[in-house]
Amino acid sequence: EPDPRFAALRTLMSRKSHFGIETGSLNFMDGADFQPDPEIQDGVEAAKVLCVGAGGLGCELLKGLALTGFKDVHVIDLDTIDVTNLNRQFLFRKKDVGEPKATVAAAFVNARVPGVKVTPHFGKLQDYGPEWYREFNLVIAGLDNIEARRWLNQTLCSLVKYESDGSVDMMSVIPLIDGGTEGFKGQARVILPMKTSCFECTMNMFPPAQTKAVCTLENNPRQPSDCAIYVFMKIDDDAPEAAAAGAVFGKNEQVALSLEGGVVETGIVLECETGGIKDQIVATENDAMDLDTAHSSGAVATYSVRVPGGVRTGVPGTALATIRQQWEADFGAGTKVDKDSRAHMMWIHERAAARASLFTIGGLTYEATLGSVKNIIPAVASTNAVIAAACVLEAYKCLTFSGQLCNSYLLFNGQSMNVAGGIDCSTQWFERDPECLHCQDTKQKDVQVPRGGGGLTVRGFVERFVLAPGALDLGTVAGPGASTLPGPREPLVYDSEGGCFYCTTGKLAAMKASNMDQALEDFVEDGEVVTITDATWGKNVKRALRVQYS
Repeated sequence: EPDPRFAALRTLMSRKSHFGIETGSLNFMDGADFQPDPEIQDGVEAAKVLCVGAGGLGCELLKGLALTGFKDVHVIDLDTIDVTNLNRQFLFRKKDVGEPKATVAAAFVNARVPGVKVTPHFGKLQDYGPEWYREFNLVIAGLDNIEARRWLNQTLCSLVKYESDGSVDMMSVIPLIDGGTEGFKGQARVILPMKTSCFECTMNMFPPAQTKAVCTLENNPRQPSDCAIYVFMKIDDDAPEAAAAGAVFGKNEQVALSLEGGVVETGIVLECETGGIKDQIVATENDAMDLDTAHSSGAVATYSVRVPGGVRTGVPGTALATIRQQWEADFGAGTKVDKDSRAHMMWIHERAAARASLFTIGGLTYEATLGSVKNIIPAVASTNAVIAAACVLEAYKCLTFSGQLCNSYLLFNGQSMNVAGGIDCSTQWFERDPECLHCQDTKQKDVQVPRGGGGLTVRGFVERFVLAPGALDLGTVAGPGASTLPGPREPLVYDSEGGCFYCTTGKLAAMKASNMDQALEDFVEDGEVVTITDATWGKNVKRALRVQYS
């Protein structure tokens, strides 16, 4: 029986529309149009949708999807709930602090909206392979960083298949509805991989990351973020470590000072009091001197160190530890910072806060530390609600053809300079970048292959049409510094369904070894397009062959 909660949507889908998908400038596929039918809502309820992110925007997306009739929703997020999330991420409560966001969000929606099944996935996007993403009819994303968006965009572009004439098989296209917010501004965009501009095509829209001189971070921090970036930078400091005797610390370097009774204080080195070494530090404008020079002086360095409440003098280098030494003592040698680990980020925040205090810099919160180290975009609850609603609407139109799709970028400004005290909302169209590394058109070549008794084996096909010099239309590698693409060395060959049937390296080679002497016709039909990748080309470059038997 039809779900009565969505009766209004069934009524809407039963009526003719002057604004169906076919009337807009962006159509999902050629010839697609809106045909009124109340059973369209059944298709929405049966669609399998992936919601990426369960944070501020993700909570709004999950709410919108559930209340619009999407009943098979998967949500993926690698973060856990922090008390600072509770003011805007309304699917969480105080008792949920420390629990995975995806798990709690799914449980909340499942309990609140009967009939909806939200399946949680606690982990990274990269934990799942391309075939997992291929299961979904649509992906809707509320991510808070650029790198995750780029990875997701590339994965969905790589899943696109091609028709025998080289055109995109639109049935293989998984729409990506991408939302993002920054303060009172937000954007929602529709990405049809290999048809519209993708996320990578518009990377030049993002301003370059602001950088600071190392000397500013080390000697004269001015902002709370300077202290957080300093600590993060020092964890991976490749400079020689402070040795037991004759250790050398630079001026304004942050250290841990070990006192009697096991007490440890955070301090800032003011100067080296040992003759010769002190002169060297002054001569090099307070940079840490070369370790060999310190050892050759034969002196045991002592330092004056500023600590909370005053200055300690005559402190031997043996009582001091660098940030890197502290990190390795707590987490083990060779441990890299995991920006998604609360334990790691809290460790950085505590030391950054101590440094900020010693330089009389206020305002460093845990959220500010996260933003500085992870380059996270801040969010406002009302902006999240607006952008999530726009994203869910575009998702609904993608699957029902009931309205014109956004082509292709909607920009929302909640504090418009053009409208006094008001808002501004506009759409912009971005064309594809022909040199985009993610969605450049795959170069395709037609090949005539003998069939029957004179047919080729899989090995013979690859040797003749892939590995032979000049066999492929290699062209150039797109992107900055474009250059001629080298011939393949260790190719992987895939059929039109994405199944690999030729491989000679790695663990997969053993599984495909039995294919080598089988007839190509056992794997590839007449007119089918096979795709070739090679490790020497990079993961974004593909070439294609349309096989025609003669």
